[in-house]
Amino acid sequence: MIEEYNTVIKNPRKVITRFASCYPNIYRVAMSSMGYHIIYDYLNAREDIYCERVIYPQTKSIETRSDLADFDIVSFTLQFEQDYFNMIDMLKRSNIPLESKNRRPTDPLVIAGGPCAASNPLPISTFVDLFVIGDAEVTLDKIIDVRSDTNNPRADIYDFLDIPGVYKPGEPAKIQQVKNMKDAWRPIYQIVTKTDNKKFMPAFGDNAFLLEVSRGCTRGCRFCMSGCMYRPRRETPLKTLLETAEKTRQVTGHNKVALIGEAVSDYSKIEELCWELTQEGFQIATPSLRIESVTDELLEILKQSGLKTITIAPETIQKQRWKLNKPITDTEIYHTVDRAIALKLKVKMYLLLGTPGETTDDIMELINFLRQLTSKGVRYNTITTSVNPLIPKPHTPLQYMGFDYDDLYDKFKKYSTRLKHRNKKENLKKATIQYVLTNSGAELNSLLKIGKKIAFKDWHKLAYKINEEKEKENYTLPWHEIDVGIKNSFLKKEYKKVEAGEITPWCETDGCYNCGSCE
Repeated sequence: MIEEYNTVIKNPRKVITRFASCYPNIYRVAMSSMGYHIIYDYLNAREDIYCERVIYPQTKSIETRSDLADFDIVSFTLQFEQDYFNMIDMLKRSNIPLESKNRRPTDPLVIAGGPCAASNPLPISTFVDLFVIGDAEVTLDKIIDVRSDTNNPRADIYDFLDIPGVYKPGEPAKIQQVKNMKDAWRPIYQIVTKTDNKKFMPAFGDNAFLLEVSRGCTRGCRFCMSGCMYRPRRETPLKTLLETAEKTRQVTGHNKVALIGEAVSDYSKIEELCWELTQEGFQIATPSLRIESVTDELLEILKQSGLKTITIAPETIQKQRWKLNKPITDTEIYHTVDRAIALKLKVKMYLLLGTPGETTDDIMELINFLRQLTSKGVRYNTITTSVNPLIPKPHTPLQYMGFDYDDLYDKFKKYSTRLKHRNKKENLKKATIQYVLTNSGAELNSLLKIGKKIAFKDWHKLAYKINEEKEKENYTLPWHEIDVGIKNSFLKKEYKKVEAGEITPWCETDGCYNCGSCE
């Protein structure tokens, strides 16, 4: 059983635009998304718009049980590449033609946004009329206003393309972002979910609300798409965060606050923020923390607030970390883990296999490193690990790299047989599919129409075909029309530094990268 509070109820007949905010993943994932909450609250603040939620596998809205075909705009938030299949399934089960070219003037305008849509829209371009590149607050209002002025959105498509941040293949677009977090939308009336079914419980529990401390990250990890796409780092003022937390508590009834951001622990006043929240009676939850910005004081404050688990990302052995431009020493990791265990905190660690130039000896070194770490936590049963294959992503220095399933299969086998202690592993077949979805162009459209029934051998072949294309001197990246603010020359320079393990120091302490994001 699910109960919701703070949902918006309007009369659909008394608004100008009906907007279906679709999340092609399960309820608990959707309601854990800050961006999804922002869209809902932001649009419903306008009297002329009714934004309703449609969450997979449903194709009817939660608020009025309306079909997707009843809306003026159908919008998909694409957080994960595998959600493409669910988006296509939702369209197939609606009365909306699957492909844009077959839609009638009376059919809804289908748009898509989120990290996947912004990074490389080409694989799903047949199914989407327009893509939103960047923050919803900057672009959605304008799209809705244009839509309300036309009876045939696809015939008047170029009216939409005049809006910065709106993309259609063949018409290059540049990412649009909230430049100052004072102007970011902060959803106070967040939807509260009450349930005893864990399948529907949001990631931070059904007693927490979300608080966005910052957007963007400038650390420069060479494998991280969000760290490249959403530069520069922008912080919400401390006073604003504390006021927002109190207001949200009053309307949600929750004392637990989940801090949200690409680099939460890099927030310049993170200790003061956590201390003030703790003093006001808030319990604090956090996503993964940057090891180099986690102090003993911060851990103590988080423990005092009621935090039970910290998540960190050592990724790999020290030599390989340097290649990824993540200069964290083993000593720093040991210290953080030791301190966490002393405070009786649980520790979750994210790891990567398949880093550039990784050898069998590197795998064995990683295993020995983890054995030493996990032995520290055996007494309390506190340390768990999650290992994933590195997938080269668009707009990162590693976008020029391939993905070798067979090599990774051998590495995962070696890793798994020697380290079984509280270890979670990513499915390699799913990772291969993600690589193809992430790195393909519009040629994938016809294959995606088949859906999830595509044989793995076909995905395997496509992965190696992409690898071969990347090796060609004249290869053009499928997402070359998308400008996320980072210069290609900078990405190529960073890729050359990988082999040598050369570090590019953090721009916030050692001077400008000259990456282009602040221009």
